[in-house]
Amino acid sequence: MRHFSSIGIIVTALAFTLLIGVGSVSAQTKPKLAVLEFKNKADNQWWWHGGAEAAQDVFVTELVKLDKFIVIDREQLEEIMQARNLTVSGEIDQKAAIKIGKALGVNYLLTGAVTEYGSKNVGIPGGGISAGKKEFVASVNSQLIDTKTGNVIWSRAETNKTDSIKVSVFGVGGGVDENRMFDQVLKPALVNTITNLKTANPMRTFRPGS
Repeated sequence: MRHFSSIGIIVTALAFTLLIGVGSVSAQTKPKLAVLEFKNKADNQWWWHGGAEAAQDVFVTELVKLDKFIVIDREQLEEIMQARNLTVSGEIDQKAAIKIGKALGVNYLLTGAVTEYGSKNVGIPGGGISAGKKEFVASVNSQLIDTKTGNVIWSRAETNKTDSIKVSVFGVGGGVDENRMFDQVLKPALVNTITNLKTANPMRTFRPGS
């Protein structure tokens, strides 16, 4: 009985070790990725602000959900950038991408800009009673950079818009809840961008240790 018990313990231990090993290998085969803060290039942003900063957080969340990457969160990214005295301003060239990639220890950088994030009235008012529409639009340009070469291996321009009937009497009443601008317009554009990245799969040639 003791003999069989010992064998059972050994088999269990080996199985546990194997599971740990498989998990480690799986983690090592995932490319490491950092999402840099997106630039705000929207000239129709009005009083909405934080769209570019929010884009970074949404991208991190959505990429983690894919479970195909080891993603550096924003707090960790900021700590490393500050510790290495690194800053990102303007467009990232090849040399900068390679330098940042080495400093962060990542295989890829996701970067880009929010180019539109606001609303405009469409429709012609008449007298004291007017009927028209308010159009909400958000546009995001994204790029995935291979930090080994500094080359852009994927890019995407995504636009999302919606509108609602706006009726007002002497300037009072009507309209959409504009505080929901992010959830209704910008976030769907960001999610669609990640869906396209998943479908395109530009990292298909990635090899561990590369």
